[in-house]
Amino acid sequence: MAETALPRPASQASPSEPAGLEISIRTGSGSGRTPLSAFDSALQSAGVADFNLVTLSSVIPPGSRLRHVSNTLPGGHGDLLFCVRAEAYAEQIGDTAWAGLGWCVDETGGGLFVEHHGASEASVAQQIELSLGDMNAKRGGRYGPVQMALASAESSGEPACAVVVAAYRVASWFDDPAGAAPAATPTETARQAGDPQGRNGVDRGAANGTANGVAKAGGANGVAKEGSSNSIPAHWAAGTDVGGLRQPEKVPTVPQVRVTVEKEIDYVTARRYYQLYLQTFGPLETKAVARQLLHESEFIEEMLDPRVLKYVAWSDDDEVIGMTTLSSDLSTVPWISPAYFEHHYPEQYARGAVYYLGFTLVHPDHRGKHLFHAVLAPMWELVQEQRPVVAWDMALVNDQLGLGGSAGKLIETFADVTFEQIDQQNYYVGVFHGPADNPAQ
Repeated sequence: MAETALPRPASQASPSEPAGLEISIRTGSGSGRTPLSAFDSALQSAGVADFNLVTLSSVIPPGSRLRHVSNTLPGGHGDLLFCVRAEAYAEQIGDTAWAGLGWCVDETGGGLFVEHHGASEASVAQQIELSLGDMNAKRGGRYGPVQMALASAESSGEPACAVVVAAYRVASWFDDPAGAAPAATPTETARQAGDPQGRNGVDRGAANGTANGVAKAGGANGVAKEGSSNSIPAHWAAGTDVGGLRQPEKVPTVPQVRVTVEKEIDYVTARRYYQLYLQTFGPLETKAVARQLLHESEFIEEMLDPRVLKYVAWSDDDEVIGMTTLSSDLSTVPWISPAYFEHHYPEQYARGAVYYLGFTLVHPDHRGKHLFHAVLAPMWELVQEQRPVVAWDMALVNDQLGLGGSAGKLIETFADVTFEQIDQQNYYVGVFHGPADNPAQ
């Protein structure tokens, strides 16, 4: 697995820098006998029902990080929640309501929100695109691509409500109003991963073609589990029995590293990671025939894609020191054939238990400390009950360096697994020197 350094996310400022906001994007829907109780039910679904909502205009401060989450927002009953929100109501049986927030940010992490609601997903998405397009153009077009979150609710005879909330900050009534917003803690950045049985987005390794999965250089992807914010259990490092599996004493012990699962990386941080990605995997451009590197737009798309799970390793000082990606939605890996896996592994494919591994990035100060081993632990914790098929690809130049075998040996420390090479592609070239001596008549 290739390694590189990870910069500190925008929310983790140095002591001399202002702390950025960790803005959580939340969706919910609910119903009740009145529109007001339906609204409360939707807020409960979004995890913000017990706050006094202070609605903001739609400006995102610089240094902000935006994350989709599904857990309940921590805070005291009746605390103030500064937020941007969209809401929509359906009151007649069979009616559907859609609410949506859209946003775009620049290189500083600052940007704009818009809120819309309507009777269809398409109409709300179109309004978001149009509004942000106009607002961006009037500011010189400096913002990045439009992103959005939508929620829907359907009435079954009583009022229903859909909400999307961008939660900026929770404050007590007794907070100093002039005080600075508290910096987000790493536990607040731990993402809720997707349904482990779902077809989560696929990552790519050092592979061919363009990418909708996260880029890799011959690495592996794993799938995250719901609410994963896992430290590696202490007893895993001692060679003891874990879940019926024995970790051999001879293999490196699993480092005590806290690993969280991110469904997406914010736009600003993703752009920073891309520069490191180029530094790490750039040499493959002249060593491998097949294209190994994603273009920047492809890479950012992968980072923003919640189907592609990012396993992020943190130091004791709450600094990002590594990241590995994993997914199970084979349709997002354009250089492989999902039909191949469906044909050869029909039972696992039907259960959504075919996974694809992606890239690994490691901070230079932490190389050689088995961080990939640490990240594999929560991956295996998720997929072990599924008895899955896990696939990855690797350029010949990396395979000859032994990276493929190293990955296999690490996986064997967690599971009884059989490895096989399922395919390879040879490339040929003809160098023409002139006409044939005896040209065919």
